[in-house]
Amino acid sequence: MLFLLVKFLYIIILSFLYGYTLQQFIHNRILKNNPGLPHFPLIALNGLLAITVLASCLSIFMPLAGVAHGIILVTALCCYMFQRAAIHQQVSAYAEQVRNAGRPRQLLAIAAIIYVLYLSAQQPFTYDEGLYYAQFIKWMQHYKAVPGLANLHERFGYNSHWHVLSAIFNFSWLSGIDDNRLNGVLYLLTVLYLFPRKDDTNFIAMLKAGLLVMVNMPQFGVYYIIAPAADTAIYYISCMVVVSWLEKSAAGTSPLQSENGVFMLLAPIFLLTVKVSSIPILILTLLMFWQVLVQKKYTQILVLCGIGIVIVAPWLARNVILSGYPLFPLEMPDLFHTGWAVPKEVIHATRLDVTVFALYRASDIQRYLSENIIQQYSNWFLHSLRIYDKLIVLAAMASPILVFIRRKQLPAGFVPLYIFLLLGSCFWLKQAPDPRFGYSYLAPLVILTAIFCFPALQLKYIRIPIFCVTLLFLAGTLVLRHHLNKVFVSEKIVNEAPANSFLLMPVPYASTEIIQHNAPFPVNTTPSGLCWTAPLPCADFLPNGVKRRGTSLGDGFAPER
Repeated sequence: MLFLLVKFLYIIILSFLYGYTLQQFIHNRILKNNPGLPHFPLIALNGLLAITVLASCLSIFMPLAGVAHGIILVTALCCYMFQRAAIHQQVSAYAEQVRNAGRPRQLLAIAAIIYVLYLSAQQPFTYDEGLYYAQFIKWMQHYKAVPGLANLHERFGYNSHWHVLSAIFNFSWLSGIDDNRLNGVLYLLTVLYLFPRKDDTNFIAMLKAGLLVMVNMPQFGVYYIIAPAADTAIYYISCMVVVSWLEKSAAGTSPLQSENGVFMLLAPIFLLTVKVSSIPILILTLLMFWQVLVQKKYTQILVLCGIGIVIVAPWLARNVILSGYPLFPLEMPDLFHTGWAVPKEVIHATRLDVTVFALYRASDIQRYLSENIIQQYSNWFLHSLRIYDKLIVLAAMASPILVFIRRKQLPAGFVPLYIFLLLGSCFWLKQAPDPRFGYSYLAPLVILTAIFCFPALQLKYIRIPIFCVTLLFLAGTLVLRHHLNKVFVSEKIVNEAPANSFLLMPVPYASTEIIQHNAPFPVNTTPSGLCWTAPLPCADFLPNGVKRRGTSLGDGFAPER
């Protein structure tokens, strides 16, 4: 836990230095907004984005290990040296906010810190982390971007920028221990942002309080706070975008022209590079760009588009290197003729497998092909969703009715945001209706539904119950985690890892049996298909129709034909 405390604090400080520099440049030079004091979590998130883009660029030329991290650290120190007086003043202002936050908020913040340190220090057991998160991060730490890596394991082609960020903050090159705990930092920033503030309107305070409960749902946190899951970034950052949009729109300010404008500009574009299925959030970006265009600020719109290109360009370049396509796993022509493009039938099978598993909780392709859409979604709702997710889906479905009833009482900026949430929900249902993929749309819809059900309810009457439910969810997550770990170990899904120095260091990945193969080239597999930190290269099954492009692993992989 002590190691994670130092690591999380280091990440937050480093992110703030980058974020403050980025905030000052874009806010003052490009958006030219009125001076304001953005929320600390939003500045830190802006910094995480900047670090990710820089790390992504570096990963094309070098492994994300000691040298790459040194470059990022030196850049942060330069940011500090050139504006240390302003940074000290800003930090003092934030410290004053903490002192004036009130005892309940301070106690809940302390509880959240202890909770996330304890939870993050536990043994990882998330299936996808063993399947490909840990291995993909390990590839980035040992090699620069590897051509055709998605041919070895198709999920390496997902190329989430969140895993790039995880790689740069994995200090195995220093400590010798693989540690991909990053989502705990995001959790803390999200919780701090969602604490209702004294100057919030009741609508915004209720929205924040409701989302504070939703981001602490045990069935989500037990898996995706320990693991470096991209779904956590999509969910948490989307909730902050929703709150910031309504907060500034209700105050009569364009979200892009507010003190949170830099975050609102960068976050939606960044989420696209975290997971391509988050593309509906770009609806908000297009709306903000349209507002600038209507004001005839043509130079500004060109600069804003340029910023978007800077964020996306290294991600697109990595996509082409890893899979041969600018967007993966979309079925598209082989425009670049790299010689290592993943076969289209593999891409189709990958997309189909994700959709089918989300519907049936099993890879039952034959059943999917034999059922019509009504049968598919009836079985999904009745048999694949747990009771709490059924309630969430039903509440989201009821939302349009309540919004129509309360249509004359909607706050400013609500309609375009609501359209985005509905379109995003439809996109999620069509692509892969696993609840964790859709919480970024469903959670805000559920809370908005609750607010419109009780429009006269004041937060001051339910503040204590909200905090109690949040604490109950934190405790429930820890209890559920303990139970699941026992179940997974007894069923041999994961091996139990030693936790001798738990208070000092997090529990490491469990060891796993390695099966070595020499054909078609030297590669490792495991009995469970989960590689965790097995030696490179490791895949969930023996690659078929794949060849090495050279003698070194860094030369990459390609289809045989």
